[in-house]
Amino acid sequence: MSRLTQDDYLGCHEKIIKCNTATRLFGDQPIYKWTVGTVRNYRDLRAEESRSRANKELSYIKRVFSWAYEYEKVKSNPAKGIKKLTIAARKHYAEDNDYNFLLQVAKESNYWYMPFAMEIAYLCRMRLAEVVDLRDGDERPEGLYIRRRKGSKDNITEWSPRLEQAWKSAKEIRNKILKKKRTPVHFKPEERPLFISERTGERIVASSLKTAKSRIDQQAIKKANELGVEFNHFTFHDLKRKGVTDTTGNKQEASGHRNASMLNIYDVKPSLVKPAGE
Repeated sequence: MSRLTQDDYLGCHEKIIKCNTATRLFGDQPIYKWTVGTVRNYRDLRAEESRSRANKELSYIKRVFSWAYEYEKVKSNPAKGIKKLTIAARKHYAEDNDYNFLLQVAKESNYWYMPFAMEIAYLCRMRLAEVVDLRDGDERPEGLYIRRRKGSKDNITEWSPRLEQAWKSAKEIRNKILKKKRTPVHFKPEERPLFISERTGERIVASSLKTAKSRIDQQAIKKANELGVEFNHFTFHDLKRKGVTDTTGNKQEASGHRNASMLNIYDVKPSLVKPAGE
């Protein structure tokens, strides 16, 4: 099980046990007293805040009770048969002015890695988890090797001046941090993470990058209000969506998606087409 999955499960666990029912916390109710109604009520209660999180935590509940049933801790799995909520695919496109505004705020922030992570995620159409996985060993003469997740196909994004600049600048700062901390650079390129903590020298994990992104978002919103300019918030994952949408040529091949239905979630701008007869 990956560290990212472990962290996500821990997050689900914390949220579930601390969630309030009408009379108590869900975590205070013994598992043998959980019923189908208990699980359904939890799903619906969490959906008021986030349907996607409700579905993720429902999956966690099912997994926990499946284990408990197998080892005879409970007589049945009350989550079995509880359906996930339908969620419309997110279609937000981060406009250039919003991207550039947030990128500048990121450059002025305390998180040295964020502007480079944003640029590489956009240019290479990457998920957050794929970005924090980057190592020196992913550098190729012809481009950057992208190890895709979620069933997508690995590919290599060719070097452009912009991508090469982001990559080299990130490596330079990373090396300065290691030198300052007197931490030896690993001799194997595949063991050298690109993004590390300035405080610990350890690889940045996905949860840390998410926290940094959230704080930079708040700074951007505050700065936009002070300047009286419009800024539309976008998620880190929207950078992949923007990258796919902005890609010319074979978008499916560039994004690593194995079928058109996966691609359609990310290619969000309407096509510009000519009138009939022209």
